[in-house]
Amino acid sequence: MFKFFINYCLTLAALIGILTIQSLSFAGQLSSKTSYLLKAESYTVKIRTRVKYPPMRDNKGSHSGAGFLIDAERGWIATNAHVSSRNPESLEIAFKGQNFVDAKLLFVDRYLDLAVLEIPRGEIPAGNKEADLRCDEWPDVGSKVGAYGHPLSLDFSVTTGIISGLRYRHNRYWIQTDAAINRGNSGGPLISTESGDVVGINAMGYSKRSSEGLGFTVPMVYACRVFKLLREGKNPSASYLPAAFATSDEVRDKLIVATTYDELPVKWALEPGDHLLSMASRPNTKLKNQADLIHALRGSEGDVAVNIIRQGKPLTLNLAALARPRMIDWVGLHFSGMVVGKERIRDSNLSNPNDEIFILDIASASVGSVLGIGAYSYINTVDGLRLKNIQKLCVYLRQAEKENRKVKMVTRSRKWEYMSASTYKLFNVSIKDVKLVGPRYSDEDCKVNPS
Repeated sequence: MFKFFINYCLTLAALIGILTIQSLSFAGQLSSKTSYLLKAESYTVKIRTRVKYPPMRDNKGSHSGAGFLIDAERGWIATNAHVSSRNPESLEIAFKGQNFVDAKLLFVDRYLDLAVLEIPRGEIPAGNKEADLRCDEWPDVGSKVGAYGHPLSLDFSVTTGIISGLRYRHNRYWIQTDAAINRGNSGGPLISTESGDVVGINAMGYSKRSSEGLGFTVPMVYACRVFKLLREGKNPSASYLPAAFATSDEVRDKLIVATTYDELPVKWALEPGDHLLSMASRPNTKLKNQADLIHALRGSEGDVAVNIIRQGKPLTLNLAALARPRMIDWVGLHFSGMVVGKERIRDSNLSNPNDEIFILDIASASVGSVLGIGAYSYINTVDGLRLKNIQKLCVYLRQAEKENRKVKMVTRSRKWEYMSASTYKLFNVSIKDVKLVGPRYSDEDCKVNPS
């Protein structure tokens, strides 16, 4: 009996030990999983934006989303470009439990859906720390993540899932996740639940009408490159690409030159059919598509050596690298409810050979809207004059506004007309509210502020 009692006690002690270890392990896992949420609660912010004069790919109105602190020393916050907009009239952020404060648009990217905002260091609550970013490697497919933000106004909350794929779509790389990304999540962090590192920036979810569990985020490995260049005082904008590349289902993971363009500030000595292999400095990293080339050139200035194959023979060529102007230096013109501007398009020699000014936006119920002027068309002439310069057009229209007279404006759109790819329309436009617009502008004398 005594021996049985001893064995019973030993067995019971062993069971209690196992249960204790499992409980501690579970508690540790729970603590680890909840700690990343506590950190996210500290570095994530709410963002609200008001857009009055939208440039290309922006929408007029008020918008909201998320962002997260990436550099507490500098007061930098990362978010999506579609959250901050490219020309905000007002931009505000708020940490959890704090009031909204004004933020400044420091950088917005033309290529990635990425923006960096800046606030004074004193506006960061004591104890709030910046996010840990995974800059050097892609997350593993199948790893668990949380999409943090303010979905459908449910502030500072998380939806969880896994990394379900690494995708190349619409000429960009994306991290695909089945963690729900709803309105209000945009700009927030996609966080590894295991390490707590931010691996992506929530960007968009597919329509729930046609899909379930399809969300996409900007990869942190590319966003970090932008942050690094900003810290170094360099222009991190994507480079000019004076070439177009042919693609098809039959030609995968190859960068084949289709044509080159001569109207951009840089020219490349490439020929149709050239196969771009790699940067000469990194011969083992293959260029599979246009995105690889854009990211490889980001931050470079001057000649960059590239390995290619031309007519079956390997060559090394120098290609000129030059960053596009910063989007925050963009200047447009507003009049009669229209926002117009200029953008140096790669194939402008085909789409806009006369260097005409582009109509970017038409406000509803405005003079331009009532007349039926279409956005994404070009200003061909104004009173018979070809005014190709924003400042000159501003001066001319401001004079017409002072004289309270209408102007005859001919627009050109890329639509099929009889044996022509362009259609022209004539409008008699009442000129109202002429002003230069942009992140940095002065509309007093129709001149751009020196920067």
